[in-house]
Amino acid sequence: MELLIIRHGKAEQAGVVPGGDAARPLTDHGTHQFRKVAKWIAKHDAGPELILHSPLVRTTQTAQILQDVTELNDEACYAQPWLGFGLNLDSLISFVRSTAFERIAIVAHMPDVARCTSDLIGGGAITFKPGNAACIQFDSLIGIGQGSLKWHLSAPLF
Repeated sequence: MELLIIRHGKAEQAGVVPGGDAARPLTDHGTHQFRKVAKWIAKHDAGPELILHSPLVRTTQTAQILQDVTELNDEACYAQPWLGFGLNLDSLISFVRSTAFERIAIVAHMPDVARCTSDLIGGGAITFKPGNAACIQFDSLIGIGQGSLKWHLSAPLF
């Protein structure tokens, strides 16, 4: 089983749009940059069967880009409140174990994506800039320290 962990693309600065932090959309640059990441994922046959995302605007938009590029249907891309700030790793592990999907993507926030990735691969420091994505492979059940980092994409390199 593989878990794609994605930090949302570059978003507008706080205070630029009404609605507070939760309403911050992706910038044009963030949209363009993450579309390149999504195309790399699709080109390398690494597209998910399911995309879960935080309910905030910027993660929703990032998830929709991945959904569009990988041609995933609407029912396979939806928000999960526990992917908001303070991502609950136990909730993630429990959810993934309850599904039959072989490749799931989550779109969330810093520092949660870095902490989650580090915990799942058994430690280490991982940096996630906006639009970065990582793939963790599990040979058996998903669990803390049970994964191997398969790849890590840095959007600014594209």
